[in-house]
Amino acid sequence: MNDQLSQNVIKVIEEQNLAPTPRWRFLLTRSVFWVLAVLSVVVGGIAFGVADYVFFDNDGISLASLQQSSIQDIAQSIPYIWLVILAVFTLLAYYGFRKTRKGYRYATTMVVIASIVASILLGLTLNAFDFGQVVHKYLLSHTDFYDLLIHSSEDTQD
Repeated sequence: MNDQLSQNVIKVIEEQNLAPTPRWRFLLTRSVFWVLAVLSVVVGGIAFGVADYVFFDNDGISLASLQQSSIQDIAQSIPYIWLVILAVFTLLAYYGFRKTRKGYRYATTMVVIASIVASILLGLTLNAFDFGQVVHKYLLSHTDFYDLLIHSSEDTQD
């Protein structure tokens, strides 16, 4: 019985020209997912850095000005596009991490929270070097659509 099964397996392998998958393909796949996870946190950090600059630094929003502003003014000042980008890249980081060898072991909420916290910390670090300002001003001066997506005190300047 066992010998017959072995013969059938060998016959199927020969008929379908099956070959083992090389190790480099597994390593490449795993590396791609790690790069995706890290790149997602970096892009999320940049998104948070720009959002922090646009919302707090650029428009000078403080606790006192938030209390005096109307809900409509606050809603217009929130950099939604950057928050959406942060959310999308957080999900990509989660997906990339979960596809790594041991990523399935961790709870979804912990992976997402860790990704968001890492992005926020990276964004605050980048913002300490005015990186958010540089990206914001670059996009304002080099793209036509960015001005339509964001509302800030600088968006009408050339």
